[in-house]
Amino acid sequence: MCLPTLAVHLPRRARLPLIFLAAFALAVCALAWRDARSGDAFDFVRWERSAVSNKWLNLIGAPLRDDPDADEAIARYFDLDDYTTEEARQLENVVEAEIEGRVDKVIAELGIDGRFPLPGSVFPPVDIELASTPRALVISPRDHVERIDTDLLRPDLTLEDAIALEVAAEEDSTRSAIVVGTGGVATYPAIVREGRSYASTVATAAHEWVHHYLTFYELGLRYNGSSDLRTINETVADIAGDEIAAIVIQRFGDPTIADQPPVASSATSPSEPAPTEVDHNRVLRDLRLEVDELLGAGLIEDAEARMEQARLELCDANYCIRRINQAYFAWYGTYAAREDAVDPLGDQLRELRERLGSLESFLATVRGIGSRAEVEQLQASVPTGTAGS
Repeated sequence: MCLPTLAVHLPRRARLPLIFLAAFALAVCALAWRDARSGDAFDFVRWERSAVSNKWLNLIGAPLRDDPDADEAIARYFDLDDYTTEEARQLENVVEAEIEGRVDKVIAELGIDGRFPLPGSVFPPVDIELASTPRALVISPRDHVERIDTDLLRPDLTLEDAIALEVAAEEDSTRSAIVVGTGGVATYPAIVREGRSYASTVATAAHEWVHHYLTFYELGLRYNGSSDLRTINETVADIAGDEIAAIVIQRFGDPTIADQPPVASSATSPSEPAPTEVDHNRVLRDLRLEVDELLGAGLIEDAEARMEQARLELCDANYCIRRINQAYFAWYGTYAAREDAVDPLGDQLRELRERLGSLESFLATVRGIGSRAEVEQLQASVPTGTAGS
């Protein structure tokens, strides 16, 4: 409290360091106060502060470290059960840098580049951070399926916290809510969920890079313009990201499967439903169509009862989903390229990708899209047989 008075009586050369220290202390206190008040929300400022400083510290310390071979680091990292250990922290930066480099090389080879080309890299540069990803509170109306609001939440949210948030959101009886996990978030660097397979991690890294790329064009800039635009964005990112990831795996291999049985590459992550014999994609597709029909007829309670019945049947078949409601379908329906999706945008965009011949041409074409109608117009205007380049 006495720093300003003290500074007046100090020599001029001593005042600047004291003023700097006081400003730094105030900044630290302000950030601590902000962190304490963030509650259940995901704190983007805190995330960026931590991620960027980690990147720079890793880069500065690189000449002093004896990092393992990239393939060895990848194999060791993805074999870990605990990502909070010192070994995990030491391997993480090596793995991140290698995935970034491999995805970057493939994107460059495909001829894809952004609005501001960079020498020696694509634009934007591929940049990821392996971490626990935020959860999302998704809101939909009860009388139809539509993603009208999404709030990102802290990664360590408990099940009890999630249920409480859902209950609070549904105090408005016209709304349906659900808290879901995320595989990645297109911050910069992108947050990519740790604990998944190497192949899934590469696919998520590529998916999030496509979002970064689209940010500099109309499609990405208007991400939140409508539910249709969100669906187009996510579906384009899925289609392009999966293709890029498949080439990365083909080109560089998967260092994690050498000493594992062949089925290991398709194993689900701990937070995903266990493998099962039931065709859950078909069940969920049929259920979504049935729910849309019931809601269209104004039979909201019947639709909700049917979703719960189907959820229990799936769980009996060893495919357990915590909750299926309008918000569930609103969230997953955004990804129209999924096998359980019913939105025709998935097939339309996949067909466009095939017709346009190259991934570079596909992205250059769709990045200016501003509506569902424009997708349909493109589908009508790009002739069959265009592919072949």
